[in-house]
Amino acid sequence: MAAMMYQPTFDPIESLSDEQLQQAIADRLNKQLNNKDVAGQTAQFIMDSLLNWQAESIPVEQVESILAFAFGNRVAPNGNQHPGPMNEAIADTVVSLYRRTGVPVYAQWEVAEAIGNRIPAQVLHGIYPRFSGKGTMKYLCTLGVAEKAVSKAGGVANLGKTAVVAFYEHSLRTVDTARGAGIDAYLPHGLDMPREFDPDSGQAWTRDQQTYVMHEIRTRATNERDRIIKSKKSEG
Repeated sequence: MAAMMYQPTFDPIESLSDEQLQQAIADRLNKQLNNKDVAGQTAQFIMDSLLNWQAESIPVEQVESILAFAFGNRVAPNGNQHPGPMNEAIADTVVSLYRRTGVPVYAQWEVAEAIGNRIPAQVLHGIYPRFSGKGTMKYLCTLGVAEKAVSKAGGVANLGKTAVVAFYEHSLRTVDTARGAGIDAYLPHGLDMPREFDPDSGQAWTRDQQTYVMHEIRTRATNERDRIIKSKKSEG
C-alpha cells in the first residue's frame, strides 16, 4: 500500500505576517552569518526586493504619461534585431492604455516599432540606443531608457504621473528604476502586464520564467550592492 503524503491544512507562509516572516529570515541568516546587523539588512532586502514582484499602481484616470520598457527581442539570421512577440504584447498594452488616456507615450524602440502607426507620431516618442563607430547598437539599460524619457519630455515635471508598461516579471524594477530617475512612476491599476515568455527570444535570459527570475534576482542584488558601496563612500 502506497504511503500517503501529508497535506498541511494551512499555508505556513500565509499564516505569518510580513513582520514575522522578515524576523524569521533574519534569525535564520544570523545563525548562518553570526552578524545580527547584516542578517537584518539582508532580510529587509529579501522582503522588499526578492519576495515582492508587484509595484505600486494608480488609477488610469490619473495617468499623465506612459513609459514603456522593452523585453527581449528576435534576431534575424543577418543579425538584425526585431521586436518579437513579447514586445508586440507590450505594444498592444500601451495602445490599449493610450486609447483610454490620450497622454504622451515614451517607448523603448522595440515597443515603439511594434506600436507603429496605432499611436499618432506627435505623441509617440521612441527611445533609441546609440550606435558605435562600427555601426553596432549599444545596449540601452533600464535606467538609460528612463533618463532618455526624462530628457525627451524636457524634465520630470512634464511627465507628471507616469504609467509604466513592461513585462510582468520586469515591471517592479522598471517602476523602481524610473523613480530613481526622478519620475513619479506607477503601474496602471487594473491593466495586466504581458507575461508570456518567448522561447526564441534573442536574449537567452528572457526565454523562460525560471531563467529570467534568476536574472532579475541577480540584477536586483547587484543594484543593492552598488547602493551599499555608494552609501559607505559617502559616509567615509
